[in-house]
Amino acid sequence: MPGTHLYSDPEIYDILHAPGTADEVRTLADVHRRFASDAPKIALEPACGSGRYFPGLARRGFEVHGFDANADMVRYARKAAAQATIRFGRFDTFSTAGLKRRGEGRVGLAFCPINSIRHVASDTEMVRHLKRVKSCLHPQGVYVVGISLSAYGLEMPTEDIWTGSRRGVRVKQVVSFIPATGDRTARERAEQVHSVLEIRKGRNVETRSSSYTLLSYSREQWEAVIRRAGLRVVARTQEQGRAYDPGEIGYALWVLGRAN
Repeated sequence: MPGTHLYSDPEIYDILHAPGTADEVRTLADVHRRFASDAPKIALEPACGSGRYFPGLARRGFEVHGFDANADMVRYARKAAAQATIRFGRFDTFSTAGLKRRGEGRVGLAFCPINSIRHVASDTEMVRHLKRVKSCLHPQGVYVVGISLSAYGLEMPTEDIWTGSRRGVRVKQVVSFIPATGDRTARERAEQVHSVLEIRKGRNVETRSSSYTLLSYSREQWEAVIRRAGLRVVARTQEQGRAYDPGEIGYALWVLGRAN
């Protein structure tokens, strides 16, 4: 019996997140073309989950690498994306084997979308992560981070609904987000996330509920860790790749490059 958390069931996770993957791959490839065309077509995804981006990137000529801290996800991704090199690893201690050569990074496109980067436990861990990715980046490479910024005290609870289906299995997820209560300690900055999964297989319906937290970042806090890691902001875009500045609150793709 799988656990109740979405991440504990790689197949259900993949079904739910598969819609729109081709468009996301197109955006990532376009970001590489626009901002890192002189860097190699070598891609790295931290927290790669089920590896859903890798087949599409490989078809576009990218050498693909990824890592994840969930062993079940790593096994699933290796089967689903045989063309990728996928390892078990944490955000701040993942192996850089194959990602550097003679001390210089080889990665032209690193990416971590849909707030996955906010699973870090602290700013210290975030800076270690960003520095480690930076060490793998080619001098002209970029790191594309999808992150929602917070305006503490001004946000209201929100709800998202995700759906997906594959071979007779239909999945619906209702996710509620309770904003962080403050802007100082990790506990105050924890956004509460409550998930309810409905999984339909023929006439059988299963419900799974789970909760977790994401570390919140104001724009000032986010830009501070970028600087501390020795990175710079190359561009900010919408999910479709068009130029976009989210201001103090909201989701955007932040295209980061090496500052030195």
